[in-house]
Amino acid sequence: MDVKPLYISATLRDCGKTSVSLGMIQVLRDRGFDPGYCKPVGQHYVRYQNKNIDEDGVLVHQVFKLCDEPYYLSPIAIEPGFTQKFIENPDVAPLEQEIITCHQTLRQVHPMIIVEGTGHAGVGSCFGLSNARVAELLGAKVVIVTAGGIGRPLDEITLSLALFRQHNVKVLGVVLNKVLIEKYDKVKKTVAKGLRMLGTELLGAIPYEPQLSTFTMGQLAEEFNYTILCGHDHLTNRVTHTVVAAMEPQNVIRYIRDNTVVIIPGDRIDNILVSLLVLSRQEHNGGGLILTGGFDPHPMIEPLMVSSQLPILLSNEDTFIVSSRMKDLGFKIRSYDTEKISRLHELVSQYVDVDSILDQLKV
Repeated sequence: MDVKPLYISATLRDCGKTSVSLGMIQVLRDRGFDPGYCKPVGQHYVRYQNKNIDEDGVLVHQVFKLCDEPYYLSPIAIEPGFTQKFIENPDVAPLEQEIITCHQTLRQVHPMIIVEGTGHAGVGSCFGLSNARVAELLGAKVVIVTAGGIGRPLDEITLSLALFRQHNVKVLGVVLNKVLIEKYDKVKKTVAKGLRMLGTELLGAIPYEPQLSTFTMGQLAEEFNYTILCGHDHLTNRVTHTVVAAMEPQNVIRYIRDNTVVIIPGDRIDNILVSLLVLSRQEHNGGGLILTGGFDPHPMIEPLMVSSQLPILLSNEDTFIVSSRMKDLGFKIRSYDTEKISRLHELVSQYVDVDSILDQLKV
């Protein structure tokens, strides 16, 4: 069966494009397809196999063990100065041809392609490659992913629909993501009605899954370049709760629970000792410590830190800066997050109308 490319767009950053893309690829594989993947324009790249490749392209390449050359999954990496150079010499034709060539190469191997966008429909307009234009180039049909809610998502979808329609791109519908369980039925019903008023439809409503928002001590160390003092073998410890231990030790105890990261000034030996004791006795023994201020821990407590088997990180920055970073903190899914990836498979399979999407992709 010959099908159009499926373009996964979004209304904002971190709505869940990559999560839906991962789940969709797995569901399609369940159904006997061999979908390819491409993120034509990547804003956040890493060095991978000697080339700058968007981190989502790397993720998909690793998770599904794709044999495709990584470059074909990520032809345009937006390096520093890219936009300025384009504006000074605005020639989009070579960039468009690069995207088309990579897509055609992938289509020789895969019967259909999942194309992941970058942000909302207009992102990339400053260098001639908005999501809407790229979808038009590839002859793709679009599914828009947006975060749970009612008014705000509908307003944002209206803007995206306008730009896609301006480029004559067919929007199949919307996947509502991260819908709060206690409001699920109300939000799903209301948004479905609102989308019909806008001339499109709701293709899925995925409930908020707390498991997908957790992160590890290792990810904290990697993201903020913290020094790992000990606990290298336990950097996969999950974090679901944060405590700033700037109070007296007896008051710290009551706030520590499973999977807590305790942020402590590095010269507060009392709170370091209390936190080690409480965390090491927790049933699940997750979380860890972040010592702030650049203070090396006292040599007398180093053996206790090591024996706790907890990951302990060191930051040269003060407690306020370190703790401020923890608010609304989110991390990209990594290839080793097998539990999250498996859960995404289940969520897309259960809550997204894949049959309707496939029917509308047929040429």
